[in-house]
Amino acid sequence: MAIEALGLQETFENGLRCLRPGGTLSSLGVYSGKLQVPYDAFAAGIGDYKIVTTLCPGGKERMRRLMAMVQSKRFDPTPLLTHRFSLSQIVEAYDLFGSRRDGVLKMAIKP
Repeated sequence: MAIEALGLQETFENGLRCLRPGGTLSSLGVYSGKLQVPYDAFAAGIGDYKIVTTLCPGGKERMRRLMAMVQSKRFDPTPLLTHRFSLSQIVEAYDLFGSRRDGVLKMAIKP
């Protein structure tokens, strides 16, 4: 399994390329452009890959499973967190994330 959480064509393709036959790519990223599934990254159709994407419908269940992985320490998301904001700074946070400035990958919002 690979998790793509950046919403970039390059990371989507790299996620596909690192799968074993029968593997699943869980794509949680928000793509701002046209996403393409390249033939070579899809193992020429013989990799038997599964791509799971979108947050709705079914996103709540995938997010529940991801959070369970975080709680059980099977996945550590902290290396992806590049910025932290308080809830009162949410407008600034969304502006930064939307413009992809300052090396932003993922951010934590604290109440």
